[in-house]
Amino acid sequence: MKVSTLLNAAEMLSDDLSYLSSLVEDPDPEFLIKDAVVYSHAVACISNQLNFIVEELTQNDLSSDQEHVKLSEDEVFMLSSFADSTEESLYELEKVCGISLRNN
Repeated sequence: MKVSTLLNAAEMLSDDLSYLSSLVEDPDPEFLIKDAVVYSHAVACISNQLNFIVEELTQNDLSSDQEHVKLSEDEVFMLSSFADSTEESLYELEKVCGISLRNN
């Protein structure tokens, strides 16, 4: 997997996590957290995915040209699983709370 792809994913997840955190720290009347469980699940999924990328995958070897990170089959599966969980939780967040990270 390209290093730039992982870095971009980590940056996007970090931005998403910061945005959701800001809704608690400085609530926006337009985007109320109507269900704390749904909100917390979305935060946890984003955090888990970000931690996996930053703490686990950054320990992997790079290709000889330093442009790709070598991933095992299990890591590819885990990356996909984290991404799926995050997408599902963000869908629920939008459906239940009206908070869309892509539109807000």
